[in-house]
Amino acid sequence: MYPTPRTLHTMTTETRNPPSHPNPYRCGTCRQPGHDRRNCPCTPAEATRLRDQYNRERRQEAQRRRRELNERQRELNERQQQLNQSTHSTEWRAGVYAQVVDMQRRLQELTDGGPLIDAPPRNVPTVREVKIQEILFENAQKIPDGLYKELMDALVIRG
Repeated sequence: MYPTPRTLHTMTTETRNPPSHPNPYRCGTCRQPGHDRRNCPCTPAEATRLRDQYNRERRQEAQRRRRELNERQRELNERQQQLNQSTHSTEWRAGVYAQVVDMQRRLQELTDGGPLIDAPPRNVPTVREVKIQEILFENAQKIPDGLYKELMDALVIRG
């Protein structure tokens, strides 16, 4: 009824894609490399058993790869989370330290009787003084000489 199975040593290798190729052609009946469906040496029962075994091995390999990938991803996520926590902790500590230093400086100023607000140094003219000087200079012809000299002396740039 069915052709008798040939032994493995009599199988011929397909010339289209030799077994040394990473993906050799496989038989559509038994899923074994080295022959095709027309030349399959296996009985239908043996072909079903071999095909089921091949499919089971492929599923197990895919599951193993997925587990490895998931484990690797989990490890990477844990490392990233640790890095994020340590970075956040370092930034938080730096911020707190800066606040402590600022509070210590303010306390020192209060106890030493130093200035509470940093006043601008008096050797630098304010923006208002510079603007007034510019207006006076532009309108110098319209102002009497004595008044012009007094105003400019009052706004003399310290430096």
